[in-house]
Amino acid sequence: MVIGTAFLYGRCAPAEKTFLLRSIGITLMVIEVIKMVLIGFSEVKLTDYLPLEICSFAAYFIVCDSFWTGNTVFPDMLLTLFLPAAIMAILFPTTSTLPACNFYTIHQFVYHGLIIAYILTRFVYGEIPLTYAGVWRSIFNVILLAAVIYVIDVVFNKNFMFLRDTYGNPLLEVIWNKTKGGFAYTIGLVCFCIVMIHIFFIFFKGISLLFL
Repeated sequence: MVIGTAFLYGRCAPAEKTFLLRSIGITLMVIEVIKMVLIGFSEVKLTDYLPLEICSFAAYFIVCDSFWTGNTVFPDMLLTLFLPAAIMAILFPTTSTLPACNFYTIHQFVYHGLIIAYILTRFVYGEIPLTYAGVWRSIFNVILLAAVIYVIDVVFNKNFMFLRDTYGNPLLEVIWNKTKGGFAYTIGLVCFCIVMIHIFFIFFKGISLLFL
């Protein structure tokens, strides 16, 4: 999907590129609404699956970025904050206990695959600026976002953004075991995100300097 999107994008005229980017953003919103409708007709609580996860916010930012390209806030956050989250969701899917042809399994991979395709396509064609100031904007926003969602989690006894429980995710289990759980786990998760933001910045900055 990523290779196909990048290949197509490179052969599009400017107006077609804008249409492609916006189509990805709209598709993300549509399939998320379909998921919420299906959950609403199932036996689980809809409030447990509200779109308040980190990749849900990635989709919101992609919609904003696709309709207002050229801004100076969203692009670096997409690359250093939301791309790592989407890749982690692909590598450690929460649907691993479900059948491969289950709707939620397909949704997880298509949804996060589209996020990755959008971000990497814009990066490959030099449309996402990478600055160290952008890294700290991403860090500030992830701390602010985590603080708001953590309050929601505590008040309503939820676990959005995995801030209070790992849900069996093997990567998050490592953080849980190192921090012994509780609020220390939340702090450890935020610190892990900050480290990953720096790692991705160094990695993609190196690529941009060498090849782009």
